[in-house]
Amino acid sequence: MKKRTPLNRKRVLTDPVFEMSRQNSAEFSRACRANRLLRRALILGLRNKADRYISGRLTKTMFKILQSDPVSDRGERSVPKGVIGILKDFNFNRDTSLQNVLKAPYSIIINNEASRATISFPSIIPQAMIDTASGANAFMLSAMAASVNFEKETFPVEPVQTDILDLDLQRHENLQLQLPVIEHQPDNTVIVALGIEFFLNNRGSIEPVDKKHNALAVVKVF
Repeated sequence: MKKRTPLNRKRVLTDPVFEMSRQNSAEFSRACRANRLLRRALILGLRNKADRYISGRLTKTMFKILQSDPVSDRGERSVPKGVIGILKDFNFNRDTSLQNVLKAPYSIIINNEASRATISFPSIIPQAMIDTASGANAFMLSAMAASVNFEKETFPVEPVQTDILDLDLQRHENLQLQLPVIEHQPDNTVIVALGIEFFLNNRGSIEPVDKKHNALAVVKVF
């Protein structure tokens, strides 16, 4: 009969046999913190757009970023030292991706001197450039530019949105979202998220549709 080896917390924390487990645990915890920080930064945009599995999906993405850290040893890797650009195109609603719903061309410019990011839509033709599978007849664009410091866990952000716009209108011209980049520092990462939300406008009575049709995604990482 084999002698049973007691497994206790002290052994897990000190025994060299568990070194890799300790490293994995430490890095996973950092990925979880980065996930929570970004969700807190974008909370106002997530309320009507995120799916129920967002936490797990975002942690997985943050862990990929952490693993891309080229300078730190295993167990010491961190999100800020990784390739944070991996976040680009991350969709917060797994049921509806922004790329599939909103096909209108747009540009994103950041002005460091003015501490502002600008998302510009030269022209939106709703019937051709917006997926209307939701059955809605109105939509609203929203965006935010969060200046995130993953080490200090700060993320000042101010959301901006358009008016509720008519999906039946032939064309919307020169739409711009001017996003303030608040308290930006050299060590911070500016994460720009763009979203679309759908509504039913019944003779002036505005009702939201099921949030599974809405979308929010990271569209730029500076």
